Order: sequence, then structure tokens, then C-alpha cells
Amino acid sequence: MRNGNQRPDPDSLLRSITDEEREKNRKGSRERLKIFFGMSAGVGKTYAMLEAAQQLTRDGVDVVIGYVETHGRAETDALAKGLTIIPRRKIDYRGLQIEEMDIDAILARKPAIVLVDELAHTNAVGSRHEKRYQDVIELLDAGIRVFTTLNIQHLESQADVAEKITGIRIRETLPDSILEIADEVELVDIPPEELLKRLAEGKVYVPDRAGLAAENFFRKGNITALREMALHYTARLVGYELRDYNARKNIKGPWKSGERLMVAVSPSPYSEYLIRWTRRIAFNLQAPWTALYIEKRRALSKSSQEILTRNLNLARELGAEVISTVDEDIIKGLVRTAQEKNITQIVVGKPLRRYLPDYFKGGSLVERLLKSSGDIEIHVVTRPDVLGEKSRIRPGRPSMPSLRGYLIGATAVSAVTLANLPLIPVTGYWTVALIYLFCVVMLSLFIGRGPVFLSATLSALLWNFLFIPPRFTFRIGKLEDGLMFGMYFIIALILGGLTSRLRMKEWALRTREQRMSALLEFSKVLDDAPGIEDVISASIRYSEDNLDARAAILLADGAGGLSVEQHPADTLTVSAKEHAIAEWVFKNRTPAGLYTNTLPNADAHYLPLIAPGTVVGVMGIAPRSGAGFTPDQEDLLKSVISQLATRIERENLSKVNQKALLATESERLYKILLNSISHEIRTPLTTITGASSGLLDDAIETRPETRRELALEINRASERLNRLVENLLDMSRLESGMLKPNIQLHDIGDLASVVLRRLENELTGHQVRISIPDDMPLVPVDFSLMEQVLCNLVYNAVNYTPPGSEIRLTASRTEDVAVIAVQDTGPGLDPADIPLIFDKFHRGSKTSPGGTGIGLSICRGIVEVHGGSIRAGNRREGGAEFIITLPLQPASDRKGGMSA
Repeated sequence: MRNGNQRPDPDSLLRSITDEEREKNRKGSRERLKIFFGMSAGVGKTYAMLEAAQQLTRDGVDVVIGYVETHGRAETDALAKGLTIIPRRKIDYRGLQIEEMDIDAILARKPAIVLVDELAHTNAVGSRHEKRYQDVIELLDAGIRVFTTLNIQHLESQADVAEKITGIRIRETLPDSILEIADEVELVDIPPEELLKRLAEGKVYVPDRAGLAAENFFRKGNITALREMALHYTARLVGYELRDYNARKNIKGPWKSGERLMVAVSPSPYSEYLIRWTRRIAFNLQAPWTALYIEKRRALSKSSQEILTRNLNLARELGAEVISTVDEDIIKGLVRTAQEKNITQIVVGKPLRRYLPDYFKGGSLVERLLKSSGDIEIHVVTRPDVLGEKSRIRPGRPSMPSLRGYLIGATAVSAVTLANLPLIPVTGYWTVALIYLFCVVMLSLFIGRGPVFLSATLSALLWNFLFIPPRFTFRIGKLEDGLMFGMYFIIALILGGLTSRLRMKEWALRTREQRMSALLEFSKVLDDAPGIEDVISASIRYSEDNLDARAAILLADGAGGLSVEQHPADTLTVSAKEHAIAEWVFKNRTPAGLYTNTLPNADAHYLPLIAPGTVVGVMGIAPRSGAGFTPDQEDLLKSVISQLATRIERENLSKVNQKALLATESERLYKILLNSISHEIRTPLTTITGASSGLLDDAIETRPETRRELALEINRASERLNRLVENLLDMSRLESGMLKPNIQLHDIGDLASVVLRRLENELTGHQVRISIPDDMPLVPVDFSLMEQVLCNLVYNAVNYTPPGSEIRLTASRTEDVAVIAVQDTGPGLDPADIPLIFDKFHRGSKTSPGGTGIGLSICRGIVEVHGGSIRAGNRREGGAEFIITLPLQPASDRKGGMSA
């Protein structure tokens, strides 16, 4: 059974649950990403990646090379042998052939692991994504594990430092957030001397480039500085992993594997100096640091809240991780958070005076922190300019409890006293002590420690003066009464204090539970939202309900800027001036506006929606109260922003994938259509050309039968070409909505006769049977359009049935509809083709070469314009059948109306 000190903290539990939920969601949609990380080219990142790939291949894992650049190194080329290489995609750019990774080929191959070199690479114009890391994200979303390489200078946060060191512009960068989706970062490191030796031996670049590189980028000082940057960055990543592991496993810190600082922040001007002092020490130690605010139950005044907001914003701007927690005991909150974050040094301000409560609590805040800190080092800092101004600045002084609590305590004790005075003869004065004690304990459930202390003291004095003999004096006549009075006073103070403390802890736990519930609720809301519009609406409503603030969400417009259109659910109006601020936030990835030092006179606080890989938009938010956000609200807002950005990015990536698939499908259909039309046009044109050439031949001028046969060939080819052009024009008119039928009453028999005459040449060698009853009523149709439908169906039957087979064209009436059927006795339709047979450009599995696949699609479009339907199937006796159903009484509002 655990004791109280081993019980996990609710804040830590909340973060652990949130992290695990985020990890679970991420792993549900993305496989693992491993990055081989180094200080520069030539350290062996690609070599190490290929070595790992070869080992996995020997273990039976399916590993392929998506893109690996060996730079002509013999040992690297040798290591790549035996691995499957996905051919690169060639892109024409200004007359040059540029090779890029073929994402579609990798997705179609679906390997377990793909190797992708040079993660920060910028793709050629015409590629699906601008950057290669975006290609990698798409592969991860498809469930493919990725091994990749990256240099320290290509991270956005490190690029400017690397430029100053090397004097060379770093043009290819990627956001640091890409490392958030990496499950493993392996540092590949060699000494600078070894790298320079490799460069001189031509193992990094070819000899011509090696000399130039050694004179510029690859100087020993540059390499040493970059190596230090890479080592420090990797150490920080490992430190974060260690901290998260300790939090998940509830392991108490600190583990002094590296220095980590934490500064205690309060709503005091003194905190600004502490924050800057901690930043300087952290910079000197090259250590991460945290700014902590401990929230207590008492609400801050508006001025104190403004000072606190300014202090926390300053900490963020200086690079601190800003967190807040809830605890009535500041010392316990500091130590608990330090253990969770693996903090090795805590920075606090030096108290400028001692207060009365310090004598009862066991010393000042610093003295108690020193006793409780264990292995954690404590820095006690005094701001130089306040040494002589102790009376003016009082950092950390608690505000006095409200007068209301003291009045409640005094009133309750007075009421109990008046109620017990007439009962003394019945109850005795010892019973009154128990009633007083019960009153003090009950008061501790509603008022603070100070009022409880006053109530206990006042009740003890009143009991002595009014009830203990001799009455109406403070003298106690009996020893047992004196002992009883002393014990009562001590017990009243202890019980009242303990009950009040338990109430405070209960409030802190309830507050943390509300935080946890709020975040889990928002996560569920986002998961339930089906699309981007619902995600934005849900986020706006959530901000209204939980932050009491007006909000607006502006999304990226896809052209590198921010959309000017607001969502209908927005409750905050963004003017042109405010939109300019939001644009600045979008481009600089930094909060601005209200409650910040950047454009603080804005109407709202603007925060970038940063997702791994990109900025997806900006959220503007303005509290209705006009006061700044509390640290608790800021933490909640930070979580909302993070989850919202991730969800929006997921939706955007889904749209990108859909567009990519649509583009691929459109390109495929375009090629199919182009090839089909080219074939269909070329065939009759070839016939016409050949036949016309024959007619011009003098040798057949005296042979009329041959001339007639050639003329018939030209006629048949012309009709075939004409049908193709008509189909294409009809398809175009159908899709544009410009096809308006001229509907009149016509005889189906006349329609069938015209179709047979038109296809007289094609029907040679087939038996055609027409079955139309004499009482068949006139059918309201556009004669020429319906002639086109029946011609396509009969011509289709001719193409897919052997010579000598029978083709039937029948008509009948069923209630208020006319049913026209075209049947054949051929091999029939493939059952797998029937559901798709009327789709545009679909050609069945039994289809002979040629044809565009649009004839049946046109038939369906024309029939539907008439208000009818068409279906395909196989006859029980064998062969295919197409059945058209047309209404006999068209609606009065049908396109084209009724003509006489």
C-alpha cells in the first residue's frame, strides 16, 4: 500500500494521460520515424542508415531505398547493394532532368521501411510537396516506417547560429517540430580531425569540390562548433525523454544527468529580475529551464494578474518552458514539480522581511524550501536595487484573508455562546466545550486558516470567561479545568487547521480534476468532429464555455498567407488592422497582440496554430472580462491550440492526399481517353485514307465493283468517326448541363426503324428481331437523342456478339412507364463489370481493343435527362440485356417542356 508521499500527483497524471493519448493517436495514424542526426555532411549518417537497413534485411524485414545520395563514395555504394531501390521520378524543369523521390511508387510498393536521405531537401518545382520532410510525413501516415538523415544546421532554430559560425547561408531548413514525431534520434558523431581526413581522402566530396569545401565550410573551428551544437541538441532531446519516462513511471527526481533550472514566478515586479537572472545562468550552463507559477485558491487582483501575465510572457520570450500547478503549500508545489521535471536547481527570491505566519510554519519560504529540497540545489537571489527599499517591494507576501471570513467566525462563536448561556444548569460547562469545538471544526470547512485561528481563540476565551467557574473571570479555580482549557485550545487549533488544510487540498485536487476533464472533453470533441468546419465550430464553442472569451480561427490559404474569410462560428470580429497582426503571427510563429510585448494595443491575443511541419493558421482570442488569462487558463489554451493545430493538419493532409489521388486518377483517365480517342480516330481515318487513295488509282477506274466497295468503306468509316464525335459532344453537353431535350410524343416502332436503317451496314451478318405490340402508346422523348441511345446499345451488341447471333429490340408497357429492351445472345456481361458498366471511361474485362468507354455513360445521361432509368444485366437464357424505363406522362416542369 502506498503512503501519501508516493501517491502520484494529479497534474502529473493529467500530463501523462494526455501524452499517452497523443502518442496513441499518433501511433494509430503514423508508424515510427528514425532520424540519423549529425553535425554536417561526411560524418557517416547515410552509412549508418544503410548499415541498419542491411541488418534489418538479414532479419527478414522488407526494406527499400526511396532516395539515398551516396555522392560517389565507394564504401557507401557497396553498402547499398542488395537493397531494393525504388526508381526515382524524373521532372522536367527548364530543360533539365531532375530526379526526385517517387512517393506514389513507394506507396504502391508498401514496404515495411523506406530509406529517405537528406530530410531537409527542397523538392523540384512540380513535385507534390515543397519539402521532402512533407513527403516523409505522407509516408508515415500511410503506415510506412521511415529512416532518414538530418544535419544540425538544417533545423530552423539552429540555422541562424550555423550561418554566423560558418558564414554560409543555410537555404534548406525544416521546423524543429519534425523531431516531435520522431520516435528515435541516433547521433552519428566523429572527431573533427577524422572528418577533415575523410574530406582530404575524397570520401565526403569528389576531389574538385573537396578543396573548395575545406576552404569554406569545413574549417576545423566551424566543425567543432557545429559538433558542440549537435551534441547539446541531442542531449536536450535525451533529457526530455528521461523526464517523460520519470513522469510516466512516477520516479522521483532529480537524476543529475544534466543541469536543469526552475525559477519560481509570482505576481511581483521582483519576478522579472529572477526570470532574467535564471536565463543568464541557463545560457552559461547550456541548460534547459522552466518558469513555474503555483496557483492558490485566493483570486488575484486585476493589477496582480497583469503583472503575473507579463512575467510569464517574458519567461516564454526568453525560452523557458512555462507551467503552472495548483497547490496551497508553495513549498510542496515547488519540490513536487522539481521532482517531476528532473530539476537540479531551483531559483527563488530572497525574502526581504519575516512575517508573523513564518514563526508558526517553521521558518520563511526559503528556510522551509532548504529543508524539503533534498538533493536539489537552491539559489536565493536578491535584486540589487531593492536592498535599501524593503518597505516598498514585498515579494511573495500573501494577501490578507477577507474581512468576511473573520466576521463569519466571530458571528458563529457568538451565536453558540448565546445559545448555551441558558443551558448551563442542564448541560454543564464541559459540554459547552464540545459544542464550541464542533463549531470551530465546522467553520474550518468554510473559512480560511486565519479566521479559524481567531474563532478557536475567541471560543476558548469565552468558554473560560462565561462558563468555567469562577464565572465572569479569566481565573480558573481547579487544576482539571485548567488542563481542560489548555487541551481544548490546542485541539481546537489543530482540528481547525487540519480541516482547513484538507479543504484546501480537496479544492486543489478538484481544480486539477476539472483541468483533466476539460482537456479530455476537448479531445473527444475534436475526435467526434467529422470535418474541418465542425472542428472550428467545436473549438470556438469550447473557448466560449471554458475560457469565457470571444474567439476566431483563421486558416492558412494554401498560398503562403492567411485567409481573410472568417468562419461563421467565429465570435470575434477580425478587422483589417487585426488581420495584419494575425498575418505577422502566422509568418513569425510567435504570439502577439493583447497581453504580449508585441503590438499590445490590439483587440485580441493571437496565437499561431503550429503543427509538426507547418503553421496551419492563427487563433485570435479575447476574454470577455477584459482581464488577462490566469495561468490555469493559459495552460488550457495551450493544450487547445496544440490539439486544434494537430487536428487541422490531419484534415489538411487528408485533403492533400485526396487531391493527389484525384490528380493521379485524372492523369490516368486522361491517358486512357487520349489513347482511346487517338485509336478510335486513327482507325477510320486510316480506312478513309486508304480507300480514297485506292479511288485515285487509275488501275481500278474501270472496275466499278471495286470502286463501290471502296466508297462503302469510306462511308462506314465516316459514320464511325461521326458517332465518335457525337458521343464526345453529347458527353460535353451532359456534363455542362446544356443538353435540353425537345420532348414530343413519338412511336417506338418509328424510332426502331430509323436505328436499323442507320446501322444497316454494321448489322450485316446479324439477325435482328423487333417486337413492339400494336397497342404500344406514343412515348414522350427527344427523337434524335433517343435514337442516339438505341444506336449505341445496338452497336454495342454488334461488337460483342459473334456473327449470326440474334439481337432483339423489344418494347412494352408497365403501368405508367414504357420499357425498351436491347438483348443479345452473346457471351453476356462479366458480373464484376455490371455495377460499373455505365461509369465514364469504364471498359469491361471482356472488351476488345478500341473504344472510348463513354457510349454507355452517354446513354445513361440521356435517359436520366428524360426522367427515366437504364440498367444492365445478363439474360437467364444467355446473353446481355439493357433495359430502359421511360415515363409515359412527363412532369409539366421537365426540361424542354411538351411540344405539340
